[in-house]
Amino acid sequence: MTTSDLQTPPQGEPAEVPSPASQQRIDDEPLRLVTSFNDVFVVIAAWLMTFGAVMMTRALPSWTQMMLAGALAWGLSEIFVRRRRMALPALLFSAIFVSNSALLGIGNASLFHDNEQALRGALNGWTLVATCLLPALGAALYWWRFRVPAVIAMGIFAVVVAVWVHVLTLNPQATGWLMIGNIVAGLIVFAWALRWDAQDPQRTTLRSDVAFWLHLLAATMVTHPIFSMLMPNHPLIVMMAFLVLTLVSLIVDRRALMLSSVIYLLNAILRMLVGAVQEPSEFDTGFSGYLPVAAFTVGGVLLLLSGFWHVSRKGVLRALPASWRARLPR
Repeated sequence: MTTSDLQTPPQGEPAEVPSPASQQRIDDEPLRLVTSFNDVFVVIAAWLMTFGAVMMTRALPSWTQMMLAGALAWGLSEIFVRRRRMALPALLFSAIFVSNSALLGIGNASLFHDNEQALRGALNGWTLVATCLLPALGAALYWWRFRVPAVIAMGIFAVVVAVWVHVLTLNPQATGWLMIGNIVAGLIVFAWALRWDAQDPQRTTLRSDVAFWLHLLAATMVTHPIFSMLMPNHPLIVMMAFLVLTLVSLIVDRRALMLSSVIYLLNAILRMLVGAVQEPSEFDTGFSGYLPVAAFTVGGVLLLLSGFWHVSRKGVLRALPASWRARLPR
């Protein structure tokens, strides 16, 4: 979601860059991923080049390969992101740079292809600190240089993945606490996304783009653990939770919370139609028959909401204090 054909702001200054689609309806959440087919062309070519570079250096230590891949992504970013402001390549290069920064914390990415015992022996408290610190620093450095909105969310995502890998590998019994921590962290990211949104209620600068990716990450971190704990035994609560998330989505004018929980809503409706069954085989018997009905219902409701999003949002906002409305997207 990078704005194209814009002058890069001076380093150290706020990214108050007007977006070319600022005339678009604010509540449409404009998503600028591709400025032209050349974006796709550059992404394919860059991926092939990176893949070839990694394969040609297989004889080198793993950490050296990761540093070379990160350096290559940085160099390509100087051309296609900083100078030409291409949207889709910016996502690829930032993802490569951040992911390789995270893998440097372990030092040997090939461990993920070995058996679980080898991976468990390589992970410890120091690798946890390194795999959290390095991608965070890498994302901050990439943002400082190239102002790619998605890279902030990528850095947080890399930290979350690092924590999950370490906990699931070293202490699988702590999964329950890990999910709770994931929800709390997701709520913090959500609050931070709202702060970015509050600084740009008209959604005309890169701040809104940063908020979009943070909302997407926060929605994933919050909804999946919650619904995973509720399903499959509490379909009615899942439907009520989806209704609450819909109201929150209307208030903040972001659809990420709804999108990340649609699959759980579909599953809950199927459970309600088929009936509360415990055996998967029993559920599968009625699954195929009721799936079209559930899919049609969910799709129809979402399309109806999309068509009347602005009207629905105005109705919800009337119930909020004026001080709240002033900080929300207009």
